[in-house]
Amino acid sequence: MIPTHLMKQLLENGRASAQRGRSLDHLPVVRVISLDTGAEWLLSERSPENESLAFGAFIPADGSVPQLGWVSIPELCYHRSKAGRLLDVDTAFRATRTIGTIAPEVRFTGRIPSAPG
Repeated sequence: MIPTHLMKQLLENGRASAQRGRSLDHLPVVRVISLDTGAEWLLSERSPENESLAFGAFIPADGSVPQLGWVSIPELCYHRSKAGRLLDVDTAFRATRTIGTIAPEVRFTGRIPSAPG
């Protein structure tokens, strides 16, 4: 689901964070969306210790509080909505702000901006 070049960028960001000994404030690499439920993920890095995990922002489809944290990439790839749809990658998404600068807006508005800026 997530293109190879974006998976590589997520891992490069994760390795940079690991080398510094802490998570860095990276530009988001990919936006994953559920077109029929409204759930969204904005991912900025993959764990070099467990490459199946990615860090980012998540907005649940039920309207509950957005969260920052780790998510399983395989679960995202195989997750289906109640209508049976797989998740999609927003190919138009272009990050211009880091995950840390987007996070307050996500918490305030309850949504991930398509074109942060």
